[in-house]
This record gives sequence, C-alpha cells and structure tokens, in this order.
Amino acid sequence: MPARLFILTLLLSAGCLTAYGQDLRTGVPTDGGGFLVAGDYLAWLDAEGNVLRKRPLSRPVTALAVCSDRLYALEAGGLELTMLDADGAVVSRDKLPVKGRLRALAADRNTLWAVTDAGEIVHRVGDAAWNVFDFNAQYTGYYPSMDFRAVAAGGGSVMVAGIGPDGAPAAFTSARGTVWSERLLDYTEQGLPCTFKGTVTALSYDDAQDRFYLLGSGGAQLALPGCSHCNSLTHYPAETLFARIAGSTKNLLLGSDGFQRVEER
Repeated sequence: MPARLFILTLLLSAGCLTAYGQDLRTGVPTDGGGFLVAGDYLAWLDAEGNVLRKRPLSRPVTALAVCSDRLYALEAGGLELTMLDADGAVVSRDKLPVKGRLRALAADRNTLWAVTDAGEIVHRVGDAAWNVFDFNAQYTGYYPSMDFRAVAAGGGSVMVAGIGPDGAPAAFTSARGTVWSERLLDYTEQGLPCTFKGTVTALSYDDAQDRFYLLGSGGAQLALPGCSHCNSLTHYPAETLFARIAGSTKNLLLGSDGFQRVEER
C-alpha cells in the first residue's frame, strides 16, 4: 500500500504492552512495518504486534482505510464516513448519498471504496463526487440481491463480498466498478471439491502476492489469487477472523476472543 501514513511519527510512547484483540476489528499498515488497528479504541502497534500507543474512541470503529494520505473510518452503525487526523481525532463526518448503511471501506491509491448493506458500491477518486453503483438494481434477476459486508481494492481491480437472501456468501470483481463478475468461492481440500460457506467478515488485498483474501467465521481465510481455480482455504484458531492487514514485512491477523497473529510475509 503506497500511502503508509504519517502516523509513524506518532509512535512515541514508551513501553510495549500486549495487544489483546477482542476489541480490535480492523487496521491499516503504517510506515516502518507497524500497524494502526481499531475497534473500541485505536492502537499503534510495532511490527511484532506490541502496543506502542493507544487512544480511546467516542464510538467504536469497524473499518479503516488510508486514501491520498488521509485516514478514513467507519463507526458502528455505518451512518457516516469519518475522517481522522494523524492522532486519531475526528476531523469530519460526512453522509454519503446511499440508501443503506456503510459496512466496509477500502482504498487503492487515490480511490476510496465503500459498500452498503443495501447492495450499493460507492467510490470516489480524490475529492471528486461520489459514484454510487446500485448493484441490486442493476443485476436484478441475474445475481442475487446482496447485503455487502466487505470490499478490497488493488492490482487494478476491486472485490466486494457479502451474503444473499439465503445467507450464502458471494463475491464479485470489477476493474472500474461498473461491470461486475462473480468470483466463485470454490476450493479443494484433501482432494475434495468444496465451497466457502462461512459468514463474510472482511476482504483484504495483498499487493506483494497480488491476491485477495476473504475472511469469515470458523477462522476461515480463503485465498483468491488471479487464477480462479487456485483458491485455497486456511483455518485459524479463532471463531471469527476480522481482518488481515498486509504490512511491509509482516501480516497481522485479528480475530474474535483475543486472537491476534503476526506472520512473516
């Protein structure tokens, strides 16, 4: 991710505390290989996952994204897009021209993406006006009506995922956000064909690997590389995975019940 934030300059507090992940649901990488994570509070972590600094929040944060060196957040409820300063203080809160509640954020360079539980996919390039794509209206009768829960962008494409009316997960990809194709969630396990069945909680894009990751219940992480027949599933010891944050040298996984794992890239 090219916009790694000026947040690194804020990693000034002494002492390293253990970062318990039960309150942490989202995050972004920072310069120097660390991470900024959020949930009921903001925490700046080093590359090993140790807490360098914490800040309380007036409202829990469910999603973070960095776009054009600006830090954006979604607060619980998904009614507004919040911009934070480098110290985590609220700069502005803006309502987007959408019908549903905002559920997830993603950024790719100067483009910011968001999705709603009403099947809307919105994006903005720089400070331009928001472009709202009503997926459910555009694909009525072709794709199921979607409650989107996740979005990620990178490598010249964007992926969204959520659940349909029957509760089944589904994912879709696009190059520009106007024409969407379904990305099948099939994989092979012990030689047998399988399909991802878990609840969708997040998507992430790993630039170094040029692949997307879909996270969900049961500690499931489905790798989605460019080859649609090369999907693979990994299980982690967490009831639910909330986030996979690709840092410059390491990845950070956050999950329920305090699950937190740092992995080498």
